[in-house]
Amino acid sequence: MYIAWGTYEKLKNDLSTGIDWCPNCRKFTGWYIGRRVRIKHFEYIPLKTTVLERYEMCGKCNCGRNLTLDSYEALKRLHEPFKKRRQQIKCFEKAAAMAENSEISESAVNTIFEALAAEYPLRSTPQLESEYRRRIGALLTVHGRGGSPDALMQPAEPEPQTAAPQKSAVMDEI
Repeated sequence: MYIAWGTYEKLKNDLSTGIDWCPNCRKFTGWYIGRRVRIKHFEYIPLKTTVLERYEMCGKCNCGRNLTLDSYEALKRLHEPFKKRRQQIKCFEKAAAMAENSEISESAVNTIFEALAAEYPLRSTPQLESEYRRRIGALLTVHGRGGSPDALMQPAEPEPQTAAPQKSAVMDEI
């Protein structure tokens, strides 16, 4: 008689966080927050589920980053107004169409944001508003007149560093 019991791991995509720039794919793709779980089972009936890690990642290439529980919960609350993925796609398509004929500027970001905010729940929290302003800026950088995806890959200007005072090394006494 064969009894099937054991464990297996699974990635669960909990919530779509919208369409954003993926540095690995070098494209705008759908992003998700989710969990990697270990499921113990008996005869393929789940008995216990353990969360191993939480993540935010690109839906196409699975490139992303690990999240702490607090940041996972914060992102989940932040993107709650956009539960329907279709609504996120329509918002992105409208923003991309408007960005195609615009120059890269702060006024263009404001114009596109105001047009989207009239139709979609972008103003539900200040964090969501700033996130979508950032995404519109990235969209203009890629699809706006004179834009280039290489501009998104440029590293930020390094901050000038001051020399830290050196401490003398001391041996531990036994």
